[in-house]
Amino acid sequence: MTSTSYYFALIAKSFGLERRNKRVLEASSEMSLLREAEYHLGLVLWEKIEPIEELSVEYWNLRKQMKGFTEMRKKMDELNEQLTELQLQRAEILNSENPEQLEVEMQRSQLMLYMEKLTNERDMVLRRAKELRRVHEGLLTKIEVIKRDKYPEEKIIEVEQSIDDLKKEFRALKLRRQELAEALDQGDRDIDENEKKLAAFKQVKRDEAALIFQELGLINRELSQLRSEVGSVESEIRQLQSEVGRYISRYTKRNPVCNKIAKPERAMVEVMRMLRISISMNRKLADFK
Repeated sequence: MTSTSYYFALIAKSFGLERRNKRVLEASSEMSLLREAEYHLGLVLWEKIEPIEELSVEYWNLRKQMKGFTEMRKKMDELNEQLTELQLQRAEILNSENPEQLEVEMQRSQLMLYMEKLTNERDMVLRRAKELRRVHEGLLTKIEVIKRDKYPEEKIIEVEQSIDDLKKEFRALKLRRQELAEALDQGDRDIDENEKKLAAFKQVKRDEAALIFQELGLINRELSQLRSEVGSVESEIRQLQSEVGRYISRYTKRNPVCNKIAKPERAMVEVMRMLRISISMNRKLADFK
């Protein structure tokens, strides 16, 4: 707000046009701008304020806090590097496969193929045995009928020979089924043993990864604590720098040292002076004391 607009607003107020809310909002907005400008000015100039006796406390506190802040940031960078390295190690452990494990996994694949082959053959044997039973039952009925009806002896012998052939094939199928059953049982045992070996390999990986995970947890806790401390220090540094900027901007004309230090930021100091005047005028118009 300029002096001209202030006097116009003052005249309007005398006629009952106060617009108090507008003045409050303008004062609040300008105060936010002023506080940000004070912080920025202090951020730029704080390292030059050692000669100003009135800011001695702020200067040495800032030196102390900045040193601690730098050390904490350096420590956080180191911990983040460790964190990244450990995460890579953990991923490498979980994704790695040693030659022995690869060999065991290959054996498992071969076992599964072999078991599938045995299962298919067993199913074929069972189907063939079922077919033979039906044919055998039919031939038994047939031999009974042709004997009863006194078919030629050659026909009877032919049917009996067919029955004997079926019995021989059935016995062979029964024997093969037993062999397949034993082979499948052995295959199941081999697969179980194979899976135990694979589980052992995986457990070793999990144990190694668990140790790294514990280290990750410790580092993350330390980082969390450091972040909290850094946030607190940053707030304190910002507050101190704001106080530095506030003092320098207020005493530029009355303190030659402040004037010298603030010379490169003279434009900002002037803007801050105008903001203070505008805030004061808006508060008067809003009847703030």
